[in-house]
Amino acid sequence: MSGAKKRTKNPSRKARETGNEQTGNAESGNAAALNRLIVLAVIGLAFVVLLGVKLSPQPASAPTEEVVSPSSSREDPVQAYEAALKKGRPAYVLFHSTTCQPCIEISSVVDDVIGEYEGRVTFVNCITDDPAAVELARKFSFQYIPTSFFLDSKGRVVDSFTGVLGPEELRARLDKLVS
Repeated sequence: MSGAKKRTKNPSRKARETGNEQTGNAESGNAAALNRLIVLAVIGLAFVVLLGVKLSPQPASAPTEEVVSPSSSREDPVQAYEAALKKGRPAYVLFHSTTCQPCIEISSVVDDVIGEYEGRVTFVNCITDDPAAVELARKFSFQYIPTSFFLDSKGRVVDSFTGVLGPEELRARLDKLVS
């Protein structure tokens, strides 16, 4: 026998550091590629969803004459809110949208009821799609629309409700506010 040693394959420095031999590198490379593919798929899906929301057709409406009702008033909500505080008058603040079905329902109720409280309660209309309402929305804590806030004459929130109030329930809450 000669004293020849059998040479073993010397793994690369990177393989030694990571503990991966040739097959380990292939497996980790496949896993990394799969992870990249998943991340790209999620980003692509998010993009498609956002694009779909932006491009979704808006409901067609062609009113011949714009009807301004309390819930569709474009009065600056911050000015209306500050005026209510300055006058020391209770306020009913409604955060809503012109496109969500529950918002449309409560807007109809408000239009029917709020006139009964003219001069006693200031109605503050905050259409959340309107940039002017963003400043006022920051003063209140809510997650969903429509959300109603009932403020006493000192501007403190004494009641709130998320969802659609019927006419009787809205009157009861406004009556409590002015009593």
